[in-house]
Amino acid sequence: MPVRDGLSTQEANKALARYWFDEGWTRCNVEVADRVFHPDFLLNGKRVGPEGPKQSVLRRHAAFSELTVDVGVQVAEGPWVATWYTTRATHVGEYAGVAPTGRSIFSEGVQVWRVEDGLAVEDRNVFDLWKLVSQLREKDGQGAS
Repeated sequence: MPVRDGLSTQEANKALARYWFDEGWTRCNVEVADRVFHPDFLLNGKRVGPEGPKQSVLRRHAAFSELTVDVGVQVAEGPWVATWYTTRATHVGEYAGVAPTGRSIFSEGVQVWRVEDGLAVEDRNVFDLWKLVSQLREKDGQGAS
């Protein structure tokens, strides 16, 4: 099994995903995208390069302050790494047609990356957008059940 900096390929792939969640998503340091994503990076089958993830992070941070992404379970096999994560934030800008509510939200997702030569080349993900939007639209501000 190939080793990078003392890590197996699978452990290195997990570390790459955690790095993006921490630096890119939580810290909004989108400049690291050029070191994480391949120039021909595919997001759900569409070629977006590193600019795609950068724009996703910037759009989300414009709508949500104090955004954090916590990595839960990670599983890796061969070039693939799957990450279950939880997002928390405060709604401060328009999102999905909903004006700022000031509400704290949380949601979850699963991201599956294919990594080659230390760069993410493909991302297939599912994010619980319904959970997020339903929390924004709740009349009492208590979120969805």
